[in-house]
Amino acid sequence: MFTGLNMVYLDLLLEFIVLILLIFAVKKAYRDPYNKHCKFITIAIAVQILSVLIFMAPSMYSLLGIIMSGSFTFLMYLHHTLGLIVILFSVYIKLAFSGKIPSPVPPLKMMKPTLVLWVLTLLGGSILYLILWEGIIIL
Repeated sequence: MFTGLNMVYLDLLLEFIVLILLIFAVKKAYRDPYNKHCKFITIAIAVQILSVLIFMAPSMYSLLGIIMSGSFTFLMYLHHTLGLIVILFSVYIKLAFSGKIPSPVPPLKMMKPTLVLWVLTLLGGSILYLILWEGIIIL
């Protein structure tokens, strides 16, 4: 039922949903910062974690034994590292705001850098997609 290509398109759909949720969350941050903004971000984090666990982790492990160009390998590991940092920061912000953990770093100060890292990670993932699945040489 699901081929490798179908799984890629399903993952792209999830990433598109994450992007839409981030756009709505950013818009709501200035109008309704503590209600809808938080809900959009929570859903985006959940969708992102599902995407990583279901699609990206298996893909990463399948590429570990394959020798790629240095720039591709660098981009792949940068994408994975930034993605993990984004997830950790997002979960920290959510838990710190809810009061479930102490917050030595104010969560509000981490929001914009986390958004920038998230957008860079999505951009890096898009470039990896174009190289791996569409055969477009960018690097």
